[in-house]
Amino acid sequence: MTIGFPESIHKIFEQVKALTGKDVKLIETKELGVYAFVKIARRSMSEHLMYYKPEHTGIMNHLIAHECGHILRIYGVEPERRLVPFTNAQLKMQALREIEPDIQKLSHVIPFDGLAQVVDMWYTGTIRQLTSYPSDIMIEKWIHDEYPDLRPYQSESIKKQYDEAIQGLSSRVERMTPGKMLQASNSMNYAFFHILEAHFGANYYLGRYQRSAYASLGNELMRLQQESTSTYEGDVETTNKWAEALKCSNWFAWRDFEDVPEDYATAFG
Repeated sequence: MTIGFPESIHKIFEQVKALTGKDVKLIETKELGVYAFVKIARRSMSEHLMYYKPEHTGIMNHLIAHECGHILRIYGVEPERRLVPFTNAQLKMQALREIEPDIQKLSHVIPFDGLAQVVDMWYTGTIRQLTSYPSDIMIEKWIHDEYPDLRPYQSESIKKQYDEAIQGLSSRVERMTPGKMLQASNSMNYAFFHILEAHFGANYYLGRYQRSAYASLGNELMRLQQESTSTYEGDVETTNKWAEALKCSNWFAWRDFEDVPEDYATAFG
């Protein structure tokens, strides 16, 4: 299938090839829960694997550019500085012990069969947000500054992300979420949208968050992000600083970029 990408997407693919020596291979699949995501090539892989949904929308143009941004950031530092986050059963149990009072409260409103699934979803989502947002912020700034023709797609995509994120401010989500995870997620959302709103010169993200209880911690996360360098190493540094501020430093760990499962290149997900 030939996809009619904007010229900027082709330029980004060329930029990835120039930096990494490897092409981006496009793989259509209906199994994605998102429009697109990338498996960044390790030493043993000849290509970066970009999975995408069959529906070719404007949002996907932005998301493919964004995923390529992750390739460029991690390959933009020396190999010994390429770290990736991970969790395991031990780290997850540490997190669950810390939110045990919240789990006890939730057990009164969520059936036992569904409680573990809900808690796991929030744990996974919190770690994903924490370890992605520092890079995401820098990538969105890069797309906005370097590829103006992608801005309409970027705006549509970020607005969609915002509409999904503000659901975390609803009373229903508050009742169904461990308090520490709710605070972490909403504070990170506050920082993410505030920083991008200022950079884009927009004024449509912050109303709900500024009136929330998460502004103080969100502003602290913003300050910590602004202190870091603009490299991938700075992204890792920001993630660690945010984790300290959110009191969840021991919920995840880092490992070498090349330290991945043997089936990484072929396993889906």
